[in-house]
Amino acid sequence: MDRRTFLKIAGAGGLSLAANCTSQPVQHLYSLVQAPEDQVTGKATWYASTCRECPAGCGILAKNREARIIKLEGNPQHPINRGALCMRGQAALQGVYNPDRLKNPVMRTEQGWRPLTFAQAEALIRSRIEKAAAARQGRLRLLTEVCGDTLLTLMTEALARWNSPPPVVFEPFAYESLRAANRHIFGLEGLPSYHLDQADVLVSFGADFLETWLSPVEYARKLKKMHGFDRVGKGLFYQVSPYQSLTCANADVWLRCRPGTELDIALAILREALRSSKGMELSRKVRATMENISAPYERDRVCELAGVPTELFDNMLFNLLKAKRPLVLGTGAGGTAGSHGMQINMAANLLNLLFDPYLTLFDFINRHRVEVAAKRSSVNAFFAELASGSVELLFLHQVNPLFTLPSSKELSGLFRTGSLFVVSFSNFLDDTSQQADLVVPVAMPLETWDEYSGKSDLVSTLQPVMGKVTDAPHVGDLLLRTAFGPERPLPNYKAYLFASLSSREKVNTHNDWLRCLQRGGLFESSREIARPFTASPSRDFGSLFPPFSVREDAGPFLYAVPSIRFFDGRDANKPWLCEVPDPLTKVAWQTPVVVNPKTLKQEKLTQGDVVRIESEWGALEAPVYSSVSVHPDVLLMAIGQGHKSFGRYAAGKGVNPIFLLPRDAEPDSAAPQFTVPLTALTATGRTMRLAHTDGSAFQHGRKIALSATIHAVSQQGEQQVTGLGMWEFPLTLPLPEGYNNKARDLYPSHEHNGYRWAMVVDLDRCIGCAACAVACYAENNIGIVGEQQLIAGREMAWLQVQRYRDPVQPEKVSFLPMLCQHCDNAPCESVCPVFAPHHSKEGLNNQIYNRCIGTRFCSQDCPYKVRRFNWFTWQWPPPLNLQLNPDVTVRSKGVMEKCSFCVQRIKEAHNRAKNEGRAIRDGEVQPACVQTCPTGVFTFGNLMDPNSEVSRKAKDKRAYQVMGYLNTKPAVIYLKKVVQEI
Repeated sequence: MDRRTFLKIAGAGGLSLAANCTSQPVQHLYSLVQAPEDQVTGKATWYASTCRECPAGCGILAKNREARIIKLEGNPQHPINRGALCMRGQAALQGVYNPDRLKNPVMRTEQGWRPLTFAQAEALIRSRIEKAAAARQGRLRLLTEVCGDTLLTLMTEALARWNSPPPVVFEPFAYESLRAANRHIFGLEGLPSYHLDQADVLVSFGADFLETWLSPVEYARKLKKMHGFDRVGKGLFYQVSPYQSLTCANADVWLRCRPGTELDIALAILREALRSSKGMELSRKVRATMENISAPYERDRVCELAGVPTELFDNMLFNLLKAKRPLVLGTGAGGTAGSHGMQINMAANLLNLLFDPYLTLFDFINRHRVEVAAKRSSVNAFFAELASGSVELLFLHQVNPLFTLPSSKELSGLFRTGSLFVVSFSNFLDDTSQQADLVVPVAMPLETWDEYSGKSDLVSTLQPVMGKVTDAPHVGDLLLRTAFGPERPLPNYKAYLFASLSSREKVNTHNDWLRCLQRGGLFESSREIARPFTASPSRDFGSLFPPFSVREDAGPFLYAVPSIRFFDGRDANKPWLCEVPDPLTKVAWQTPVVVNPKTLKQEKLTQGDVVRIESEWGALEAPVYSSVSVHPDVLLMAIGQGHKSFGRYAAGKGVNPIFLLPRDAEPDSAAPQFTVPLTALTATGRTMRLAHTDGSAFQHGRKIALSATIHAVSQQGEQQVTGLGMWEFPLTLPLPEGYNNKARDLYPSHEHNGYRWAMVVDLDRCIGCAACAVACYAENNIGIVGEQQLIAGREMAWLQVQRYRDPVQPEKVSFLPMLCQHCDNAPCESVCPVFAPHHSKEGLNNQIYNRCIGTRFCSQDCPYKVRRFNWFTWQWPPPLNLQLNPDVTVRSKGVMEKCSFCVQRIKEAHNRAKNEGRAIRDGEVQPACVQTCPTGVFTFGNLMDPNSEVSRKAKDKRAYQVMGYLNTKPAVIYLKKVVQEI
């Protein structure tokens, strides 16, 4: 065979192979011939709305491209979140595009689910209503999530026309203990907001305000205003609890106490504060009651009982007593061991009253909206009424009680009785809808008009930010038609909403309405400056405290706590949240039970062993995860997974610890119990590989996540660092001045054209919430690999928040966001045989996808391990593909990818600046991680501009580069975490 014949055969074979290798169908590009008036093809349009992923009610901006939403960001004008957004808010659009979302109503039959049209479903509902309302009063009931005043009023009016009582507002985390404590101590049964940012010492008895408690984005910002280093010092933060939440991991001191002893510690502080003459402004009767209830709680006795070192207790007490503006918070939604959640919150309120009689760090005007939720005892009474057979028709609006309430088997049997017809207004066949008789999908918050105010003194609006994915109506329109018929007062819910706001004098004209929608709400308060609040403690509040007693060990306690990713389980069907690991365990897609290493050793268990956990009310099996973040008497599990149905991303994933909890509420506060004693903990003999993304929890002496004391960073003068060793290597900026060809460099510096993009990451402000990681997924079309591929180490996250523990004090945690460092001496660039990693004229380490041949040499040479290889062509089942950002290339199998500093946003800023004949302004470019961070960890800008914020921070005494001694000259510069000397 001659050479020419060989080349012909080889070429033909290669073409035939290439033609059959692709599994992608032929796709066509179409452009809009007639675009909507407020949109320009190829240009984003932004709409203001309100996030409804939890009751906090943050403001959002929705980015619309060609009539579809591709990204959600925080609304900078909204007073609650001020432009930031948590991971659940970022993932809200995956609810709209979820491939398992119902497109039409479905009705249960003996043969299974039968699809209906919306008209048929509405006619069926109307006939059922007429039958139930004609029988006698109270035959219809409605259980709803927390919603805005307008919709709640309409529900009440509709039920009144049907001769039925008002709706019951159900939230799994309704803060009953805190509300009851506020009633007994302050004389107000509500949920005031807190001025965390104005405190100088903060003590929390378990409130997880950085994760799920009340308003986490708001309180994260306020915490870092109080607790962030300001070149002089920072506030003090103490956490008292038997387990370490993410909030606790950010505290200066964790007082790890025995389960159920938080009340003892709080009353011991109260006793010592009274002995120090605090609260002399209070009435004699109130002080006398305080002295009476706290007298038995002597310091040494309590510290021994709680297992807390006396020196830590004394340090906390000393700083509380000398503080000018101390603030004490009570328990989290997960409660405490035993039944003393209300008493702990009462003790926290008494401490606040003692240290600050005028309660200046409380805002009793801007109270949290979730206070309208019914108590758990009322919810239980609601279901007891259903069991009595007095109700014929039950409406469920966006609630999942069969998952979020204990004793779901009993409730499931209740739903299947022939006398009760259940209609679920839900977009998914979740655990509860699966047992309903009729499931009617309704418009999602991003698709409709509404209002929801997370605080009582503002109005926050919702508007359709995109066209509907389905024909589902708003539940308000459905209620107007079924309750009022042709006699309805207004034609639709939008008109009803406008009339409601007008009657409350919130909007008066059409222009007011447009301005309200444009901003996302009305945020200027019309009230006068609030006067100091005067507390009115109840006369018998002292009798509500139990007598002091030395309690016997009751065995291990299970703590079921809210999840920062899934909240109460409502977000478990969003793949971004499943893929991003828990901030502390770094486990994704699974629900491990977190156990102390001492307990594991005692039970002869190792990490990954599957155990059977039993309580008086139920049993479940789960893999164990070893961690010092829990007391030896505590087993910790996150709520959110364990759905029997809820779509492909939630069904069968993890377990639900709620099934181990009692159904009855606490008698004092009417609150649910999220902590129970366990009756058995036994090994099953099976093991499970955990889908965790971390390696070692320790740095092993490497220069990665560094910290410094306040004394060290406050010293005058610059610290001169020279040498080539790990700790002597100087900060080498990715600029010509960072090169030294005589001492450490072989190659000349790069020439940059006007810009050298860089990022500064302040570790003192990072709380580990991973909102940045989910924002990166959303912005850059990152693929979801799933549980098994993640176990194989094939995660695709461009940005990961690494968690490290101190080897001497493992309870000390540091978080470090790790992304491509965009090195000036990038090792990846020199080893690629096809030059796919490319150094741009503005300093970016670009990745040219259509040049990459998948050798993975670059990943092997990258010391930061931030490059991701596509082992497969990751799938976005329709309509999930509609979330993809059209400005970012979707990568395919065999291609390497990594962080690009959101180069598409840099290009957009370039075009805008070019059209306006100017340079890009400092701060004009905000990558997705920078934009969403609640605490302002990231700063991005031009390092060649000496006046830019990133240049100024790069000169900070705390500045360093991760493993900078490798001389890669990273463009990501970190600021050391500032630790308190306690």
